Amino acid sequence: MNITVLYVGSSLLAPLKQAEREINREHALDLRVAAYNFGASLTEDEWLEVEGDLSAADVVFVIHVMDGENAARLLDALERFKARHHAVIVINCMPDLMRRTRMGKLDFGRMFGGKRDAETQGRVDAAKGSGEEKRARHLASRVGAWMGEQARAKREKKGHGSSAQYLKLVDRLPSILRFIPSAGRLRDVKNYLYLFCYFLQPTPANIRSMLLYAIKNYVPDERVYGIKVAQPETMPAVAIYHPDVPALFETFAAYRKWYERRDGKNNQLKLNPEKTIGLLLMRPQIVSRTRRHYDGLIRAIEAEGLAVLPAISTLMDNREACEKFFVEEERAEGKRKKVKGKSVDEAERVELRRKSRVSQIVSLTGFSFVGGPAMNDSRAAAEFLRGLNRPFRSAVSLDMQTIEAWQESLTGLNPVQAGMQVAIPELDGATEPFVYGGVRAGSCEPEPLEDRCRRLAQRLNRWNRLQTARREELRLAMLVFCFPPNKGNIGTAADLDVFPSVWETLRRLKSDGYDLEVPESADALRLMLLGGNSDSFGATANVAYRMSVDEYIRLCPYVEEIETEWGRAPGAINSFGGDLLIQGIKLGQVFLGVQPTFGYEGDPLRLLMARSGAPHHGFMALYTFLEKVFRADALIHVGTHGAMEFMPGKQVGLSNECWPDRLIGELPNIYIYSVNNPSEGSIAKRRSYAELISYLTPPIENAGLYRELASLKELLTAYRMATDEREREQLFATIEETSRKLNFIS
Repeated sequence: MNITVLYVGSSLLAPLKQAEREINREHALDLRVAAYNFGASLTEDEWLEVEGDLSAADVVFVIHVMDGENAARLLDALERFKARHHAVIVINCMPDLMRRTRMGKLDFGRMFGGKRDAETQGRVDAAKGSGEEKRARHLASRVGAWMGEQARAKREKKGHGSSAQYLKLVDRLPSILRFIPSAGRLRDVKNYLYLFCYFLQPTPANIRSMLLYAIKNYVPDERVYGIKVAQPETMPAVAIYHPDVPALFETFAAYRKWYERRDGKNNQLKLNPEKTIGLLLMRPQIVSRTRRHYDGLIRAIEAEGLAVLPAISTLMDNREACEKFFVEEERAEGKRKKVKGKSVDEAERVELRRKSRVSQIVSLTGFSFVGGPAMNDSRAAAEFLRGLNRPFRSAVSLDMQTIEAWQESLTGLNPVQAGMQVAIPELDGATEPFVYGGVRAGSCEPEPLEDRCRRLAQRLNRWNRLQTARREELRLAMLVFCFPPNKGNIGTAADLDVFPSVWETLRRLKSDGYDLEVPESADALRLMLLGGNSDSFGATANVAYRMSVDEYIRLCPYVEEIETEWGRAPGAINSFGGDLLIQGIKLGQVFLGVQPTFGYEGDPLRLLMARSGAPHHGFMALYTFLEKVFRADALIHVGTHGAMEFMPGKQVGLSNECWPDRLIGELPNIYIYSVNNPSEGSIAKRRSYAELISYLTPPIENAGLYRELASLKELLTAYRMATDEREREQLFATIEETSRKLNFIS
């Protein structure tokens, strides 16, 4: 007995294999379940394996398949092996696949139309005239209409609770279905709705019952006739999860009572809003118990001394879980108060329209904040998140490629994952697109990537400090760029007057209570940076710190890898007398530095073609200094753009072997970036985990010519139009004289 399940995602893979084992142990059916994650493009060998299982399947489940390439080949395979299948059950797929649903007398292709030849159409028309067919169609449409009406009514009353209400309606559906006759086409419509109920609550018990229900009703085998299948069990639509307790919490109060007492009086983790990370979890992963990757990240965050509030989301609309668990109450909006010396959180709390229970929100759902996998309502997401006034992150689980495929890939995430789990959440304002877990080849269950979970947790902790520490305690680093190098270009950026902008920023920081020294003018700031002791070292800017090679080796774990590319430290760039030079100036608790040259300016193809490319020692030394010597709390890159985010590594979904990830480390990265360059701004967000602060391009209009330049233009026009040779000679002489006055010719 064979069942093939084609499902987009990984949450059902382990429960399906568990159900296979339990069914064979209890009922001796010799059942084989072939389950596939159908979310990414398949190789030819993988397709041959899928088609082999389809050719032997008694029952086929197709769930969540929307990809055109996979669907086209699947449609062909379903048609070829149609005679072999006792039932094809398609749930939440593209219309052409939905019409392939066949269960006994129920045929979605006949019931809801589709492409067919004239003979088939004639049979369909005849069937539509039968009373039984009409009753089946009527039942399906009435159930769908009833659920839609109920969801809409609840949504109108409560705003955006439609997803949770929908699940509650589905929970009620089995009790209604018991009153529907189990005969004819009504029987098969009823069976489809039962299978749908099992699937929407994908607990291990429900997945087991879903398989048994399909076998019992559609596989002609006497061994299954006496099997009793349990009614669908239900789970909360939204709830709070924690790996240390088997039950789910349906209220924040119940979770807080358990969380703050779980280790007795010695429990140090309290649900203080300033130190609590709100996590949004995919409901199917929790319900189906395929949640080890979530557990790994939760443990890593708690290891950083942060509390966690992991909320199960309905997937389609994260606002429901946020409203119930992350929001305390509505608050009136007021004016921003400047409170010198206070933390950012204390100074601006009056802005909040809601009192938040969390300091940051991290979505682990992999979809848009409002709309889930089906759509994206970024306006609604932005409105909600703006009201909550908390940073929003979105991390990535490798659901559509294996961990090994991601590790070996030069690009990192495949196009489906990059689009669905990075680009779409970015429309909602999400940042920090860390890969934190995934499924290994040959495995059915997601697992955490421990180093990625640890790094993400460390970064969340550093962002938290910016919210809670007193401003005079914070140490900030600012970097300006120099490109092309060694040509007097320090402090250049596209469409930005860098030194006046830095100076204004320093003045604002000073007025807001940060501990720093502000030069008397932008020119004075520029002279301090470019002058100082630069001549003594043959440097382009003041040398603020000399890092010995011994210190560099002690602080940087990547020196040996860099040496294979650039030779022994300190190398030839940004070095002097055996030391590495950190160029910049210290202004109290603020360090203003110069990002070193890229290093590949003379041979850019070397970086393009070599997989082993690396930043040079001077570049690595600067970022090592900022994090481990100066101990910056945040790094501000000034202007469009620097070189760090273009260093070798994956394009998106970085690993611990990618140089931008190594360079930025734990540092919060604030990037002042031109609003007219969203493509490279996306690179900065994805490869250096930057929070972009946009600046407008300067207003420019055609100034025209003036004075002697306008006269010269008129003379040139007259010269071109003159036909008399003597007149042309006089005009030429006048043009020549005017050009000398304007220093065009000597």
